[in-house]
Amino acid sequence: EYKFLLNSYQAAVDYDATNHSGPSPAPPPRPKNFTDPGPLAEEQIFGLPPFANESKPTWAEASDRMNYVAQNMRRLNFGSVPMFGDATFIFDNDYIKDMILTAPLDTGYWEMVCNHSYVGFTPPYKFNCPAWPRPQTLGTWDHFDHTILTNLDVWRLKLNGSRTSIYEEARKFFERSPFGGDYSTLPNVTSFDVAKYWETNIAGNVRFPEGVRFLIGSFVPLFGTQDGRTLQTFAQTFGWPLVWAFTEFMEVQNPSSASAALNQSYVLNERAVDPTMEGSVALNATFPADAKASFNALWASVEEHRVNATNGQWIEWWKTLSGSQVRVAPSTASSCGGSQLCIGSELKSGTCICKMKGHAGQASAATMAIVV
Repeated sequence: EYKFLLNSYQAAVDYDATNHSGPSPAPPPRPKNFTDPGPLAEEQIFGLPPFANESKPTWAEASDRMNYVAQNMRRLNFGSVPMFGDATFIFDNDYIKDMILTAPLDTGYWEMVCNHSYVGFTPPYKFNCPAWPRPQTLGTWDHFDHTILTNLDVWRLKLNGSRTSIYEEARKFFERSPFGGDYSTLPNVTSFDVAKYWETNIAGNVRFPEGVRFLIGSFVPLFGTQDGRTLQTFAQTFGWPLVWAFTEFMEVQNPSSASAALNQSYVLNERAVDPTMEGSVALNATFPADAKASFNALWASVEEHRVNATNGQWIEWWKTLSGSQVRVAPSTASSCGGSQLCIGSELKSGTCICKMKGHAGQASAATMAIVV
């Protein structure tokens, strides 16, 4: 119904007002002693006005809040943290660059671990909280250098009585950054590493289609399901490319301790383009001749057998998908990042995969001029 991305509060207000499923389900009523780290961070760190009634904000109040964004600092294939949801928006940088406010870490984590504002929560680890002292300083598109060291420093977790070093944090960051080289051979990341993003929130509503570059669907939760079809329909409606990412079952992993989170590791470097979307076909990618047939056959097979599928079966299904489709690596400043028309680079050749001239009135002659 909406031609823009609602924030979570707007979605809840919309749900209450119209009693339909909407973009996001309404939250359950909060107990009187409940303290939500989200609103606290929004008000105390980002300076947003408080709600008159925190349990039931108005549409006007909800519209003053942000869309939460995890900036993909470590080139994760899903772009975000799989536990946050099954689909990811990749935004158009030119569209959002004057709308962002950047914190050096997840502000909900900071509220819970450093500000101790979440009632009844005992963190399994301790941030280096003094690394981001009061008053907490945010970053913008043009001014963010101060967040770099803060992010590395605050994630020097205290485990087994001692903290990791900032040099170790920098090494792990650079190994997964564009400086780390070939996307297909990046080192694994732990659950903690995945969470070390900048929280680059959008203070506004991103309009469709112009504010979004493409979508990512999580393979295991969505492929071969009605929700997966809904995501495809959404992409098709606005002419966006859609890619699929294998998150290695991370969305259902729940480490029981800090040591478990450190020891569980993931590759998270696989993306495959959905060849059935008009937005995907409008890319300059060369799809295999049987790409659509192979995709549809796999979808049907997964749909029929997914209920009792083992992890091993999912791995084989992903190998079938990625082996028969165009695989892409994320755009970076040095690889295909110069144009908002590109969704990344072809994994083997490094060729930029971009929207072709004339597509949806957004392309330009620059599309095919980008080379690696």
